[in-house]
Amino acid sequence: MVAPVRFDSRRLREDLANLAPWQRVAFAVSCVEVLIPAYLRFSGLEEVGDPVLVRSSVDAVWSGLQRGDMSSAISELPSSDSIKELLPAEEDWNEWAPQAEDAIASLVYLLDLLRDDNVDLAVYVAERAYAAVDEFEAREQDLGVIGSDDSEALLQASSIQAELHRQIDVLSALQDPVADSSIIADLRAAAMRVPVGGLTGA
Repeated sequence: MVAPVRFDSRRLREDLANLAPWQRVAFAVSCVEVLIPAYLRFSGLEEVGDPVLVRSSVDAVWSGLQRGDMSSAISELPSSDSIKELLPAEEDWNEWAPQAEDAIASLVYLLDLLRDDNVDLAVYVAERAYAAVDEFEAREQDLGVIGSDDSEALLQASSIQAELHRQIDVLSALQDPVADSSIIADLRAAAMRVPVGGLTGA
């Protein structure tokens, strides 16, 4: 049996530290992208939040990366504080709330990363994407308190491995010495193919 890929924040931080600032943003926004459909589903079910603002904010980051002009994109983006206000409230809770919370938190980290090139912020975004799919899969398997055996089995779930492999693939593409803005469209398309929870077209 092939050993499952594990989330390794220390190794990820080292890899991200060796990238250019725009590449860190590209990696981070790809991790936010996989969470957006879950936020849209949560928001639609509860009729709360601002799905248009969330979707357009992520789209603006992708567009800025494709143009190779992040400075103009930053000026058009909302503040991270205004996005924090979209975190699910206790009274607005459904099965997608945990993933919606991860989506909003990761978008806040992304906005902060754009304004303060701190590699830890990019790691936090990736960790949120992993946590979101981990929670979703545990719920799908109806797991309560997870012991070490359950945790190991959960790690091998195809959805979790798909997200961890996606993150590795994005890093590999960005680490290519000739990587430039021409790869952004492919990174975006790849993220949109494997949303957390499989919510295609959400």
